[in-house]
Amino acid sequence: MSLVIRHARLVLPTAVEEGDCWVEGPRIAAVGEFPPPSHAGVLDAHGLFLAPGFMDLHVHGGGGGDFALGDPASARKAVEFHTQFGTTGLLAALPPAPWEKLARACQALMGIPGVLGVYLEGPFLSPAKAGALPADRVLTPTPEALAGFRRFLSRWRNFVRVVVLAPEVDPNGVMLAEVVASGAVAALGHSDASYEQAMEAVRKGAQLFTHLGNAMRGLHHREPGLVGAALDCPAYVELICDGVHVHPAFVGLVARVKGLDRICLVTDAMPAVGLGDGLHPWEERAVVVRSGVARLPDGPLAGSTLTMNRAVRNFQSFAGCSLSEAVRCATLNPAQLLGLAHQWGSLEVGKQADLALWDETLEVQLVLRAGKVVYARRGWA
Repeated sequence: MSLVIRHARLVLPTAVEEGDCWVEGPRIAAVGEFPPPSHAGVLDAHGLFLAPGFMDLHVHGGGGGDFALGDPASARKAVEFHTQFGTTGLLAALPPAPWEKLARACQALMGIPGVLGVYLEGPFLSPAKAGALPADRVLTPTPEALAGFRRFLSRWRNFVRVVVLAPEVDPNGVMLAEVVASGAVAALGHSDASYEQAMEAVRKGAQLFTHLGNAMRGLHHREPGLVGAALDCPAYVELICDGVHVHPAFVGLVARVKGLDRICLVTDAMPAVGLGDGLHPWEERAVVVRSGVARLPDGPLAGSTLTMNRAVRNFQSFAGCSLSEAVRCATLNPAQLLGLAHQWGSLEVGKQADLALWDETLEVQLVLRAGKVVYARRGWA
């Protein structure tokens, strides 16, 4: 498809500028001002914002679709749900499970447009910080467990993009070294590690802190913990900006201390997002959604009901940053973390035409993935 989107407000990494965007096939051919090609179709954006599609590093499902089921139809349902909110690329988050079940989930996810890989949330985590993850599936690094881990990483090399582990469970850094050697991003989370343990893991190659502030040792003036380490090192951090997982003031503090180039907005969305309040099954358990907040019956938060457009809108408000800065945290930053910024994450010539058109309230009107319309509100088809 050849298409020129005209009269848009282009959301660039450092500014918002009026201009046009030419899509030729799956890629961006021109941005800004250029002679319109005679063969291209024209879409008038009427001053709406045109931005790169959002990249959600950490999402379990949505719209009733669950990435962990090993069912391609269920996975596609989740991708389609998040697409309507501007997400064009995501990592399917898989909780701890037997290796065979994880392999079935990976197989089902292969080849689904928009799925950039897998986010392996475990299994070498702290049982005390499992949160909503099934604590009975958390593993200790026995020789047998480590061998299974190595086989899994080898089989799914380049598809497993992120692996979360608790550094105190891996004091010698053996599992961390395996993750780094596989080419995946090593993330720290679901952990009761000390500041020193976390900083040592960062020195050995950890690049990300999972949902900062949640399911980890908090900040204390005599023991800074994982939160303190995250704020005191160059690694990236995830933030769930729903106003529930972390206080808006905490988000603002992180933005000021950490800097906006090391923050990745994520949803950590659970499969029932979009289905409304009520009792919903997830991972052989019941999750209660009340007033849009998902919890296990005994109280712990169980993922979120967040979408990426709301995450960006909330982050801009909580952090007091510009729109382009907030969008960067949901596009270019995660792409850079994953080593994909040459192809995704910004409106630049040659990059894949994963685009979202939205209004002043970030209500999404149109979404393109690889130059093809994959979502359109009525009137934009």
